[in-house]
Amino acid sequence: MSNTNTGKHSKDPFKTRSWVGEGITDPYQVLAHFFAEAPMHEFRRLVKKLVSHAGGAGVYKGASPGDVLLYGRLIRSLIRAAHALKDKHSPVIINGEDLFSEKYYRSHYAGARAWNEFPRHLSEKEYRDPYRVFKRLFRYQALQHWLRCWERVVQGVLCADDALAPTAPVEVYTHLAKLVEAAHLVDVREVVHVGGCLKGGC
Repeated sequence: MSNTNTGKHSKDPFKTRSWVGEGITDPYQVLAHFFAEAPMHEFRRLVKKLVSHAGGAGVYKGASPGDVLLYGRLIRSLIRAAHALKDKHSPVIINGEDLFSEKYYRSHYAGARAWNEFPRHLSEKEYRDPYRVFKRLFRYQALQHWLRCWERVVQGVLCADDALAPTAPVEVYTHLAKLVEAAHLVDVREVVHVGGCLKGGC
């Protein structure tokens, strides 16, 4: 029994099967599929609204309950992927004069606007090496605590129960907004489409 469960977990370590239809084993591909669903600034705004409503702002009416559950699964997978990448460092060196070059933060998706895709919450050091954000995320609290925290946010949004509000909603939002922005930068700088495949494998 334990061997079977381990096998299933290894085939879907980031819990992507529930939203992309397949188990993804490469965390970089999780980022690619994540941002194929919606641009960074929309996810950042979504996180703010969900955390706010879970904190007592009433039932969230910006999306159907089914969509809220879907967004919840997407963010959950992103948290897991960030945990897998937390000990890495950016291979991209950004010189001072290139700090605001669009190639370091603007995605390849049609209609992407530079203004929307520039990070709002990252420090300069985090912008240069977004993996710092992943490391700090799990210094703040462990993976399982983040997963439970996010599950409570989603439940709180769906049932408008103040008891499910995050203990420190501003800090939770700030960490998750940084997570979305940092993941976006890694996706832009390191995950590319080559011959129909994503960097790291198909």
